[in-house]
Amino acid sequence: MFFVENNDITITKGDSGHFLVKLENGDGTEFVPSGSDVVRFSVKHKKEGYYPVILEKTGEKIVLDAKDTQNVKSGEYVYDIAVEKATGERYTAVEGKFIVRKAVHEFE
Repeated sequence: MFFVENNDITITKGDSGHFLVKLENGDGTEFVPSGSDVVRFSVKHKKEGYYPVILEKTGEKIVLDAKDTQNVKSGEYVYDIAVEKATGERYTAVEGKFIVRKAVHEFE
């Protein structure tokens, strides 16, 4: 199971999922990254304090493979999507919960 609702992402441990990142500029027009801009999706345990990133993907299409979450403990995490411009500027565009649910099935 994989779904996004109100900027919160829910996935069943060991499942796959994907989504497109569509961002807007301050004036409401679509943000189109230049060739050297990086769109980064990062997941960690908590926002405050030092916690290592446990999952990271780049690009406008974020693809979560089964192997990305198979070793993540079920629970609630935080994520953000940030844009790193070629100029060195960085903007956090989206934040939310990343929820990993236990699976009934067990794949080897």
